[in-house]
Amino acid sequence: MVKDIDQFINNLTAEFNSKQRKVVFERFGLKTGVKATLQEIGNDLGVTRERVRQIEEDGLRKLGPKVKKEAVQIVEFAHTYLANAGGVRRDDYFLTDVANYLFKETDAKHVDAKLRFLFLTAGAPFYSREDDDFNAYWYVDEPAKKKFLDFVKEATDFLKSRKEAETSKDYLSRVKAYAASSLFMIPKHFGTNIFGDVGLRSWPDIEPKTIRDKIYLVLKKHGEPLHFSDIARNITKLGIDRKQAHVQTVHNELIKDDRFVLVGRGIYALRSRGFEPGTVRQVIAKILKTKGPLPQTDVVRLVNEQRFLKENTVLLSLQNRRHFKRLDDGRYHVKEA
Repeated sequence: MVKDIDQFINNLTAEFNSKQRKVVFERFGLKTGVKATLQEIGNDLGVTRERVRQIEEDGLRKLGPKVKKEAVQIVEFAHTYLANAGGVRRDDYFLTDVANYLFKETDAKHVDAKLRFLFLTAGAPFYSREDDDFNAYWYVDEPAKKKFLDFVKEATDFLKSRKEAETSKDYLSRVKAYAASSLFMIPKHFGTNIFGDVGLRSWPDIEPKTIRDKIYLVLKKHGEPLHFSDIARNITKLGIDRKQAHVQTVHNELIKDDRFVLVGRGIYALRSRGFEPGTVRQVIAKILKTKGPLPQTDVVRLVNEQRFLKENTVLLSLQNRRHFKRLDDGRYHVKEA
């Protein structure tokens, strides 16, 4: 097995002239870890981008058979590791793992870039470049790739049938398997928030972009209504945003978004958690229409499941004879128009 990856690559490219060496080393980031563009190299050499591309292709064509022969142990190890890891692995995870196994004691820098260079030159394992939908990844063969793409479709269809990360046993059991798989990290439309919830990046509770989405995530994870000033503090405290949200900005957004319900003086809750908007009178009316006539103690209790109010505030609204009627048995009901 190769011990010194730098010396190994230098030996492979020993027959290159200075121009070929510069192009190949810089295109694969073998010295810096950062790939140079065709234009950047062309500017340095005083040639066109197309000429740089030709030099690169010519160099790799010469190297291919040599790398396949001399790097066979490295390639075989990578192939076996990848097969044991499920057949598909994201580029950065795969290269880091192989580097840690094969070159743990090395002083060489940017081993991941050097391994990528060797594997791409050898043509094994197979490589899928990054695009708009997927991060770059490696795979052992076409059946493994197909199985992976089927997994992506299944997971996507399941998540699209939801609107956000849920707490149901069905949801949690399904996504636990997805999250445990490194495959979940390859498609760009999957995401995990700071609390470990799994879902689509388009969901506001997975990748909150606006202040309203960040408010929503705070209230959802807290589980209980919060004062708008506490919501602002928690946006930073929970790690949702690096910057502290302005209290007044948070308050303004809470007022504008019907996902949030005012349930007390400056206290807001999520409508999705069963809190209904409306004045105290409207809340009482809805309760009485749903439950039928109730004694005032039950009315106060049920209202305070929706609002954070003093008992006298509820009783004051209940005594409004224009809207509520006290029956002979002491219970209250909505007064008919």
